[in-house]
Amino acid sequence: MSEDLVVRMYNVRFGDAILVTVPDRNPATGRTVTRRILIDVGNAPKVAGTGRGGEDDVFEAVVGDILDQLDGHPLDLYVMTHEHLDHVQGLCYAAERLPDLKLADRLKIRHLWLTASAAPDYYDNGKHPKAQEQRLAFDAMYRRVAAMMTSRTAAAAAPGVLDMLANNDPTRTRQCVAYLQTLNLARTHYVHRETKLRGTHPFREAELSVWAPEEDTSAYYGRMLPLDSGAVPERPPERRTRPAPDPLPPPGVDAGAFLGLVAARRAGAVDNLFAIDRAANNTSIVFALEWRGWRLLFSGDAEIRSWRTMARQNVLKPVHFLKVSHHGSHNGTPTDEVFEAIMPAVPPDDRPRRAAISTWDHTYAGIPHELTNSRLAERATLLSTLDRRDELFYDVTFEG
Repeated sequence: MSEDLVVRMYNVRFGDAILVTVPDRNPATGRTVTRRILIDVGNAPKVAGTGRGGEDDVFEAVVGDILDQLDGHPLDLYVMTHEHLDHVQGLCYAAERLPDLKLADRLKIRHLWLTASAAPDYYDNGKHPKAQEQRLAFDAMYRRVAAMMTSRTAAAAAPGVLDMLANNDPTRTRQCVAYLQTLNLARTHYVHRETKLRGTHPFREAELSVWAPEEDTSAYYGRMLPLDSGAVPERPPERRTRPAPDPLPPPGVDAGAFLGLVAARRAGAVDNLFAIDRAANNTSIVFALEWRGWRLLFSGDAEIRSWRTMARQNVLKPVHFLKVSHHGSHNGTPTDEVFEAIMPAVPPDDRPRRAAISTWDHTYAGIPHELTNSRLAERATLLSTLDRRDELFYDVTFEG
């Protein structure tokens, strides 16, 4: 049995699927057991006709390799970081479309961690009235934005807008979360920063700690803009002004789609869609795994608001491995003291530091973000699925 810890980053195009293999020594007996953590498994829904987003047929090979790695042993811990399809739909897809795999029977999951706000009674238990109010408002706004996008074909060819709309679909997301909850009803844990982790995982040597999210998700909801339905109120004659001309589409961009996107932006639809997306990203489970002197951080899609909350809670520490948040976006890796806290310019020891991105291009505009990831590369060896497009996974190994 290998004494090395291995992080396997699967290539699911735009999404996350991560298998962590950990030699876990029992301090009392000295016996070492190989344990495994699976984080997420999903990709962005492919929007018909655009060629962007995910390719669902990748899940067969990914899930097949996960089962091969388990080799009949139980999966010790499954972590669903947050409620977005690019993180949750993979196992659901495999269960529905690949029944011969007998997925649930073969995974034999011992413990599941789901982000706290995924609990069935989270918005109805009276503990988080502000979060409940905000979630209802955001769900209603999603339906209005979706109707506007469909009726105007506002983002027919605009990079990332329809993909983001599909990725935030609350109906499909809840179906996937409901499936995950069936995989071990007795040991599904809804975790947040203050969760007592004893009894939520079987690890003896490796130490797990949750850095985010906060239990009350109202901390992560931003403001939404009034949504203009498209009607322009009549102005008094003396106050009428000539409307500003629409900008011209860039060369090579479909003119109708571009102008539709301009109209959607003016109506507030695109800004509100970004707010909806950020709110879910910021509920990501961010957790650290400490093992034999290594500290590994898995950050889901945490964005700036979540990182700053972690800083206020004084949980940030230097790490040797960073699962780069939000697929290498500019808002997934803050530029301020947060970055210095987890990847200080002067390393705390002589161990190598690595950062790993699971991403794909031509899905969300500006992701991966070149300047952000160049800054990461100055502090750590930067690895990406884009550098191994034709490979099923790449491994990051930590010597034991």
